[in-house]
Formats: sequence, C-alpha cells, structure tokens
Amino acid sequence: MYNTIEASVLKNMVPPLEFYRQELPQMPPPRQVGGWTDGGLCPFHDDHRTGNFRVNIDTGAFTCFACGAKGTDILAFTQLRHGLSFPDAIVAIAQAWGLSA
Repeated sequence: MYNTIEASVLKNMVPPLEFYRQELPQMPPPRQVGGWTDGGLCPFHDDHRTGNFRVNIDTGAFTCFACGAKGTDILAFTQLRHGLSFPDAIVAIAQAWGLSA
C-alpha cells in the first residue's frame, strides 16, 4: 500500500496537464504555458457551459465556479470524481499511469 511520501512522488511523476488531458478528453488546449486554464465541462455536475470548470496545469488543483467542486491536486480530483479514499486514489492513478509494482 502507498503512503503519503509515495503520494508526493506519484504527483511528481504524473504531470497535471497530461493527467487532465486523459481524464477530460474534451478539455480545450491551454491558452497559456502554466497556471489556471479552462478545463472544459465540469465532470462533477450536469454542466452545459464551458468556462465554469478550471484546472491548474502546474499544481493539478481544480475548481468549478458553478457547483463549488474544488481540490488541490490530481489525487483530490480522482477521489472526488470516482468516490475513492486517499489510498485508493493513489493506487488508481498509479495503475492508470503504469507506475504500480
């Protein structure tokens, strides 16, 4: 099982931009090199308008101005989107990215 030290290593190995490109295939290409960008439609509510959901391609943070969903990194996104515990989110990301033993 993974611990919090391994979680920080995992977050360093999975670039937030690539993570969100995989998780949100309809996310528009970022208009800037880093920071906050349009994440497309919010996956946490029945969203019909782009622009409400934003992701930070440097840190992995996310926020929706319509439904209030937010988190600080790709682990928080995975927990909220898939209803997983912190350890299970680590395992899910590691497996999805081919990083598990």
